[in-house]
Parts: sequence; C-alpha cells; structure tokens
Amino acid sequence: MDEVMEIRKAIEELKAADVSQIADKVAATGFKCKRCGKCCSGRFGDNTVTVFPSEIRDIMGATGLDWLDIAVPHESRDFDEEGRCHTFEWALRKKGDGDCIFLEDGRCMIYECRPFICRTYPFRLDIARMEVESYECDGLGSGGMDEASASSMAKALMERAIAEATEAVSLLEKYEPFRPGRPIQGRQPIYIVHDSEGSRKVRIGDDGASFA
Repeated sequence: MDEVMEIRKAIEELKAADVSQIADKVAATGFKCKRCGKCCSGRFGDNTVTVFPSEIRDIMGATGLDWLDIAVPHESRDFDEEGRCHTFEWALRKKGDGDCIFLEDGRCMIYECRPFICRTYPFRLDIARMEVESYECDGLGSGGMDEASASSMAKALMERAIAEATEAVSLLEKYEPFRPGRPIQGRQPIYIVHDSEGSRKVRIGDDGASFA
C-alpha cells in the first residue's frame, strides 16, 4: 500500500507539472524524425515495444485482430514452483526477421493508434527528476522540432508517464504473489501475465500462442 500511495502521489505531481518546460527540453535535443523505420526494425538493435492492455484493445478495434495476434508475453526469468513463467508486460509481436508485425514497406500500419512507446520515441520522461532522456536515434540533432511539435511530444511524454504509473497502481492492487521456482526442462512454459486487468495464462507452442 505504501508503494501504491507513492505512485498515486507521483501521478498527481505529473498532472500538475509544467508541460512547457518538458517541451523546451525536447526542443533542445534538435530531434527531427527521419521516417527511416529503424526503430521498428530488428536489424538495428532491440525494437521491443511493450504495450498496456488498453493499447492492445485500441489496436484490436482498429485492425480486427485478436489479442494474441497483436501481443505476446514479454520474456521473463521469473518462474513459480510449477514451472510457469510470470511476467508483467505484453510486447508487440514481431515477424520472423525481428521487424514489428505492423511495419510494412517502411511504414507503420497502425500509426493512428500506435502505442505510447512508439509515439514518444526516442524519448522517455524520468519522473523522479522530471528530465527528458533519449535513446540512440538518427533523428537526434538532425534539425529540430517546431514549437507545436515539441509541445505535442511533451504532452505525449506526460500522458505516457501518467499511463505507466496508473497501470502500475492497478497491477499492484490486483497482483497475487507466487512462490519462486524454476523452469521445467523439456516443457514449454505457461506464461502468466500480470497487468492492470488481472492475470492471464498463455501457452506458447509450435502452433502459436493461446490462452490457457
């Protein structure tokens, strides 16, 4: 409960934060998206995109795809005494070559409902210091944003931070602890994904993923 209270306090502080200061920090990076698609491709490093349940549902509504056609359990090393793998995140599916499943001919096919991570790349907001951090990206220092674009990015960063904190609160309130164990050799594990909507069991086999 103490952790939940701390996160709730952080959410209120985020809601009261000055977005213009975040926008100034974004603008100072000189970022301008080159639309190269590298952040979506598996050829240029880790392109894992973690997603909230609400984001998965948005993509479901826009595409008509089922949940497990869009996302799979994020990899984890946490196992219970029955050999089940516990994870706290969903990740967008990838193609066989590592590219995001929604990358086609260098374009995002779900651009209008793309997840927060995609909308705010290459930035994230460190809510403890209220500092804008950035990941490696060819667009940094390549031209810069106009005032409106910097403001839009700042708002998206704030929304993402609030959404992440809100997700954490809901997850903690629904979380059921488990006794730690280890994987069972020779058996595909059942994944248990803990999120803001509770927990789901997913089996991943040679024929794909299914809810267990």
